[in-house]
Amino acid sequence: MTPFLAIVKLTCRSAVRSNVFRFLLFLLIICVILVPNTLKGDGTAQGYLQVMLEYSTAFVALILSTSILWMACSEFCTDIENGQLHMIFVKPISRITVWLGKFTGVFLIHFVLLVISFVFIYGFLMFQYSRQKFTPAEREKMQNEVFAGRRAFTPYLGDLEKQVQDELARRIETAKKLGETLPDLDGAGRRKFLHTIRMEILARMGEVPPGKMKTWFYTGLPKEYNGPVYIGYKIYSGNIGSKNQKIGSGFWFLRYVQRIYDDNVKDKDGKPVLKETREVPLQRPPEQILTSSYTEFAVPGDALIYDGTASIGFANLQEAASEVMHFQVTESPRLLIRETSFVNNYFRAMLAIAMGIFALGMIASSFAAFLSMPTAVFITLSYLLVGLFSSYLITTIEATGGEATEVMDKIGMALSSLMMSFLIPIQSFFVSGFLSTGTLIEYSYLANLLVFNIILKGLPLCIFGIWLYWRRETALAMKE
Repeated sequence: MTPFLAIVKLTCRSAVRSNVFRFLLFLLIICVILVPNTLKGDGTAQGYLQVMLEYSTAFVALILSTSILWMACSEFCTDIENGQLHMIFVKPISRITVWLGKFTGVFLIHFVLLVISFVFIYGFLMFQYSRQKFTPAEREKMQNEVFAGRRAFTPYLGDLEKQVQDELARRIETAKKLGETLPDLDGAGRRKFLHTIRMEILARMGEVPPGKMKTWFYTGLPKEYNGPVYIGYKIYSGNIGSKNQKIGSGFWFLRYVQRIYDDNVKDKDGKPVLKETREVPLQRPPEQILTSSYTEFAVPGDALIYDGTASIGFANLQEAASEVMHFQVTESPRLLIRETSFVNNYFRAMLAIAMGIFALGMIASSFAAFLSMPTAVFITLSYLLVGLFSSYLITTIEATGGEATEVMDKIGMALSSLMMSFLIPIQSFFVSGFLSTGTLIEYSYLANLLVFNIILKGLPLCIFGIWLYWRRETALAMKE
């Protein structure tokens, strides 16, 4: 343990003395101090704090990610290329201990900087919140929408797989009657056809034609909840992927379950017994809706939730010749209910970003263990860009129809899926958007990042890098 701690200490000291690290540290200080004072938001009190929170934490994550990438490559490559590690390798210290010590030192110093930055951002955020002349209504809105950890509930879709299988059986039967030929329904062809049907069913669930209405049902809610429930949604005009979005018109309605009690009959606690319930629709006033823009509004929880369920709907007031309005039912409309405090959610965001920096350090250290400095930096950046592009391509295709039609799109989709099966999507760790909107960062989400990205994807790469580091001829590396 003593050699390991000594290497950690030397690595931290070497990192602090680096000019690149000092420059990035200077940028970090500028980011934490100046960014919150230069951003103004959308002119509202809530927007001001949201922008300050999101951009400050995002800039800190970006700078520390850049720093750990450079430091990891520098600490491993430079010490080998200039011969400094030869004095360590001749001692009875395993190369695995050296690798782990260097990686721990690089990560430790960045983790400390992350904690200091987040503490400063939180303090400055609370200072601005206390000194600004917000109205009581604005403060209440911020407490409910920003300074909270709100759990998101999406519509209940029913047995989606059964619906897909039923639709497949119906299409096969129809094709037989009409003498039509169906696509290949064996192996990959069947899976692709089922995927197409699934996306079509989801699209129909979110379609609201002109003059029509759509209702969504929610389960798994608290049995009783008296606080505000926020309905967040993003609606599209015409095709979801279209850039020609228009102003929509419609109104929202919700199910209110009226409870009728019998005052003549008491329960064991002396309270009137529930006699019957009646469902009463409550309607919000018609409004103009900005399509493709995320919007929220609040409704009383005791009016919306009944026995852990809720039902809301939207009516499209557009003229008959207008375009259909679309929701992405897997994400919207969603119900947001306060689950935990802002401090708790803030800590979870810091933990997620710390895991992202840890994963990036693992990637860079693994490549730097057997490559030269420029090559290691280039390969690490290429790894990140391929993962980012692959994730973006898959998300874009799924959001705009779910199935690639062109040959090149199909090839790109297949390659992207293959890449994402073993690449770590670093962007998944940076959750500043969740934090600024008060969306709860679930422990299950953090566990998924840890297990599937760091352990299952990052650890094999890390072991491979350590093995090559152990096998590397340092004399040849120095000569090169």
